[in-house]
Amino acid sequence: MSEESKRRPIRSFVLREGRFTEGQRNAYDRCWPLFGVDCIEGKKLDPAQLFNNHHPTYLEIGFGNGEALAKTAAQHPENNYIGIEVHRPGVGHLLIQLETQELNNAKAIRHDAMEVLRHYLPEQCLDGVMLFFPDPWHKKRHHKRRIVQPEFVNLLARRLKPAGTLHMATDWKDYA
Repeated sequence: MSEESKRRPIRSFVLREGRFTEGQRNAYDRCWPLFGVDCIEGKKLDPAQLFNNHHPTYLEIGFGNGEALAKTAAQHPENNYIGIEVHRPGVGHLLIQLETQELNNAKAIRHDAMEVLRHYLPEQCLDGVMLFFPDPWHKKRHHKRRIVQPEFVNLLARRLKPAGTLHMATDWKDYA
């Protein structure tokens, strides 16, 4: 095994699970088969197959508790939405919202966004990507953990369709 393959990748997140409520746990168990997407090694995700349609597909990276993603999906039923989040409580919260609002145009992936972009999404499959307020990793020695890096931008460029959009927002001036 090469030295390169032995090193762990630098993550842009730290898992701080927080409180995983009983309601979130129940929603996770009950709703994951309906709204969850598992990443299977060696298998690309096909948005048209995930949603059983060819509607425009948008990806939100780091959806937090899913409020914005669920609201956007409810307001735009003509589009499909895939949200990536690593924190179980946030995923559970989104699953509750998708079930309660009976939204069938949104799916959740609980996985590292960089790995999803690298290994699981085919090229030119997304009409847009949303990244709202990623962790700015304030300290200079932690800047390597920022998700917005050249590799990330290159992966997005290859996953976006021609004329696809990237909508990013931050309130950290140095990161902007």
